Amino acid sequence: MTDIIMSYNLSSTNPAEEFTEVRLSKIHGLGLFAKKFMPKGMVWWYAREKDVMIITKDQFLTLDSSVRSPEMKEFMTILLIYSYYERDFDALVFCLDNSRYVNHSINPNSGATDDESAFCSVALRDIQIGEEITEDYSDYTICDWLKKYNNFFDPTCW
Repeated sequence: MTDIIMSYNLSSTNPAEEFTEVRLSKIHGLGLFAKKFMPKGMVWWYAREKDVMIITKDQFLTLDSSVRSPEMKEFMTILLIYSYYERDFDALVFCLDNSRYVNHSINPNSGATDDESAFCSVALRDIQIGEEITEDYSDYTICDWLKKYNNFFDPTCW
């Protein structure tokens, strides 16, 4: 990992706990939905250190090269589906909280902040109660050491 310091939410709560809920999605499986109105620019997810797991390239490659039981194969699948690559750390970010259920859209209503050191997402436009929260996965950085796992990612992102 690099010397960049990630800015975590230091409060006892993550705004996602108050403003979102998980429900069945018309887009894919489960989705994250607004349970309160979120005005444009509002930070609706700001991860505390306990909300994310950082998996370094070395850790992932060790896991990838190890013998896998059916349970470990399932873990790898879950890890790949619910993680995103963070270029500044050359690591995967595995969301442990409900933010992992944000689905992809080419017209997203949520996205990263301009502060690249913060683990947070903001409303790109007003998000109404009951609306599914989406992000454009193609905005995420490509990771060369995960190329053999493209099938877990939207091909438009690669």
